[in-house]
Amino acid sequence: MTKIQKRFDSIILAAGMSTRMGKWKLVMPFHDSTIIETAVSNTLKVCRRVILVGGYKFIELKNLFDANNNVRIVENKEYRKGMFSSIKTAVPLVETDRFFISLGDMPMINPEVYNYLQQFSEPDVVIPQYRGKKGHPVFLSSMVGKRILQFGDNSTMREVLCEFLNLHVPVDDENILHDIDTEADYKTFLKKLE
Repeated sequence: MTKIQKRFDSIILAAGMSTRMGKWKLVMPFHDSTIIETAVSNTLKVCRRVILVGGYKFIELKNLFDANNNVRIVENKEYRKGMFSSIKTAVPLVETDRFFISLGDMPMINPEVYNYLQQFSEPDVVIPQYRGKKGHPVFLSSMVGKRILQFGDNSTMREVLCEFLNLHVPVDDENILHDIDTEADYKTFLKKLE
């Protein structure tokens, strides 16, 4: 593993209601903790700070991370408007010239993926790919951050990213593609842990 320099902030989106799971998935047991704690822990192995965006069950989420000085928890009161509103809530809190965005229900992204993407500091948008499919985390410049804030809440990240040169970087980690949406997804991930 190459030497890690913790230079960048990372936004993790964790505001959704887990409707497809039927219960709040982020606190379901995973590894030695929960789905969201594993995702945050893996990110903090490489990033200087996590900006964690909550919405649904925000107080419970806040209580999980209140004692962690490397996690800044922010509430998106408009979380029902969708993921882009959560991104817009977090972007003003980013303190680094580049930043990552990932999802709270992706607990198995290898920290080495974050570390590898950090090497590509020229393009405004760096997206990992596994076998031609785009995944997370995305690695963005501050220029992209400024543009995000100019879009309305009903916009999408795709609309923003289309305005910039995108670099797609192949990585050898299929976990950049998979989030946990359903009970079947959850069982599949638990089998991987075994």
